Amino acid sequence: MKKNLLVSALLLILAFGTAKKAEGQAAIIAFFFGDKVASENFNISLEFGTTQPWYNEVEDSRRSRVGINFGIGTNIKLSENWFLCPNAYFLGARSFRVNSFSPTTGNMGINDAFANSEMEIILKYIDVPVFLHYQTNNKKYRFGIAPQVSFFSSAEATFTRDEGKFTQDVKDEVNGLDYGLIGNVTYVLGKAHKGRGILIHLRYYYGFEDVFKNRYIAGDNNTQFVSLHLSLPFITDELAAKNLAQP
Repeated sequence: MKKNLLVSALLLILAFGTAKKAEGQAAIIAFFFGDKVASENFNISLEFGTTQPWYNEVEDSRRSRVGINFGIGTNIKLSENWFLCPNAYFLGARSFRVNSFSPTTGNMGINDAFANSEMEIILKYIDVPVFLHYQTNNKKYRFGIAPQVSFFSSAEATFTRDEGKFTQDVKDEVNGLDYGLIGNVTYVLGKAHKGRGILIHLRYYYGFEDVFKNRYIAGDNNTQFVSLHLSLPFITDELAAKNLAQP
């Protein structure tokens, strides 16, 4: 148990440390460690999915674009029905759109030219949730909850008018940390992927922290999102064969 937690912590630290260089490091870490540490009680997985975010009480806001999550996860078996799953998604992209907004730059010509324009902000985070899952006896479903901490990485606002577009770095207008809770329902395809399994997750996240600083967007603007997510576990050929042999 202690060894599994230590390996999980190491993988998450490696993922976090390489996140700013390239999201592709997730696949490298997963393939490198993969079946080398796999057992019935512990494995790692490649994680990816989409999110549909929205924000509370923001006037004149529009439906945000679907974002993308990508990273690695760990799966620790605590008992026949309970699993602990610390994950790290170092491509956590979300967006925010409003119908009318004005840039705040030191160039009054740009401010005037793009005043009251359509605006979209692309936000990027490193998301670190820690799931506690209950798995049903037939091993088909999991139900879980997780605290999640999201470390802010970057934000760019694009203002659009008929005359053209202007993009502004607005990272100084975003709070550096987001945190909240995730509810999760999982359908387990145990024999899929040649016995290695595929986990399909439907998740709902509620953030407790405002995304933007009050000087930029006043009022409550915490994040909520619905996510459809996939986990592809890395396990040994022997474990995959055992899964295929089960009724």
